[in-house]
Amino acid sequence: MAIRRAARRRTPQRAGDLKGRVRGEETRDVVREFPEKLDKRNRSEQGWRMQDNDFGTPTERRLADIWADILRLDNVKRDQDFFDAGGDSLLATKVVLRVCREWDIKFTVRVLNDAPVLADLAERIDQRVTKSGQPSAGAPSPAARASRAGACLWEMRPGTAGAGQDTLLLLPHAGGSAQNYASWADFFPKDLRILAAQYPGRAARADEPAAADLHHIVDEILDALGDVEGRLYVFGHSMGSYVGYELCWRQQLASRPPVALFASGAVPPHRHRPNPATEEEITDEWLMKLLDMYNGVPDDLMNYPEVISQALGTLRSDVVLFRNYSYGDRRRRLEIPIVAFGGERDDLVPAAEVERWHELGAAECATHIIPGGHFYYLDNTATVTAAMSKYLVSVHDGQKE
Repeated sequence: MAIRRAARRRTPQRAGDLKGRVRGEETRDVVREFPEKLDKRNRSEQGWRMQDNDFGTPTERRLADIWADILRLDNVKRDQDFFDAGGDSLLATKVVLRVCREWDIKFTVRVLNDAPVLADLAERIDQRVTKSGQPSAGAPSPAARASRAGACLWEMRPGTAGAGQDTLLLLPHAGGSAQNYASWADFFPKDLRILAAQYPGRAARADEPAAADLHHIVDEILDALGDVEGRLYVFGHSMGSYVGYELCWRQQLASRPPVALFASGAVPPHRHRPNPATEEEITDEWLMKLLDMYNGVPDDLMNYPEVISQALGTLRSDVVLFRNYSYGDRRRRLEIPIVAFGGERDDLVPAAEVERWHELGAAECATHIIPGGHFYYLDNTATVTAAMSKYLVSVHDGQKE
């Protein structure tokens, strides 16, 4: 199984225990938690510094400042990989936009994908500035990049040598990547193995074509999960919820069902409606609104059409894939708990729809409605992961303390 290891990032402390246990389906709780907001780190107050002698060139130094600002890192090294440091497709777009502005050059996300290590990317920038056509000696070749692109699972917390360790699988939203969950490992029990799915067409797999069918993503992940022997928990946000549901169904048919499905920010699959409608065009304007929901889009992004095109390409492919998903005519119920999460102000997925996930679960189910919009978890990571951790304890009958 090809699994990619993740770098650790500093994150706020976990929120305290949520009040109340998950109840049975007949008395499901709708939990409206007012979360502990994630601290906004002020590097100047914390004495954040990077020494000039840590870098080989002025370009590396300037690029490190950009990475530190966008990735919210306290320290950046010249041999650091952008994606291992927590970068994703949208953050890559922001880096490229800053590079275009500060060096007054044409630069694309694909250059960052080809040279994700800071020193290599800085060399590419210097080449563009000098208009040199010579390839960078330090930049990875296409063949080297292809060898890294086969990993469909990113190992955020490595497994132990012994068999039977519990595993949490995290599944990104449309247009998202495994790095969207880069900080989550710090919020869960230390003995939990954590994997995040890396769909084709993004991050280290940017050179691969995006998946045309949701079931192809499920097939690939199931193949990679072949050696997982312990209990499996599955979390998916938006499109990731559908990937998670289909994965759990396939595992159930194989008599190896996961312990629980955490479904977030999605209308349940049996109530799926194409959005936008099948006959409607998926416009750039519609996609830009989705990006803006995630983490904001720089105001001057429109000045860089090449950057926009690359940022929207993968998202458009995922939206088409998600729109073409078909649940089928027969109701398929999972024999495991479904714990559903939603944003209180989510314009795409009303709370009433989130609550209907229980119709697909034959075991105990619960619903958590949390303040925020479609990407409510960005500001409420501590609350979401605390609710999940508490549920892990409940299904284990107190095995974890």
